Amino acid sequence: MSEHAFDKLRLIDCLFSEFSAACEAAEVIEETVVSDGLKEVVLTLAWRRPLHVVVIVDEVHQEDRVVTVYEPEPARWSTDFRRRR
Repeated sequence: MSEHAFDKLRLIDCLFSEFSAACEAAEVIEETVVSDGLKEVVLTLAWRRPLHVVVIVDEVHQEDRVVTVYEPEPARWSTDFRRRR
């Protein structure tokens, strides 16, 4: 997890243990190929409030890196926060 993502969790008052538990039921809502073996994935989490998590999936090195966590803006997303408007 990036330091930025950890800081974002602290800003929204989400404990790492809560975040980790919510990730167990995360749903992929967007997936973009960045380059060969590398893609960016946006997940939605059910927490006290809706959260989105941006993850870089590195298939070459077989690792996932959490880039950021944010609360989606209702004006930019569908009512279930799964599709961009």
